[in-house]
Amino acid sequence: MNKETIKAVEKRILKTMMEDEKELRVLLETETNGVPERQLDGLMVKIEQLLGRIMVNQNKLLLLQDITDE
Repeated sequence: MNKETIKAVEKRILKTMMEDEKELRVLLETETNGVPERQLDGLMVKIEQLLGRIMVNQNKLLLLQDITDE
């Protein structure tokens, strides 16, 4: 296997994960000041989307690692 390509893919996935994590931290620090949960639907959806993207990228890294270990 081409180790250079593997490293490039890994680096790209990690970069995306770091960007998503930074955005997630910002959203999680958003002050809601007692706003009812039903009014925070957009915020909740965005947080869930970012969590989903991070999870998918973690799975990609694990799969890549499994494939390269064979």
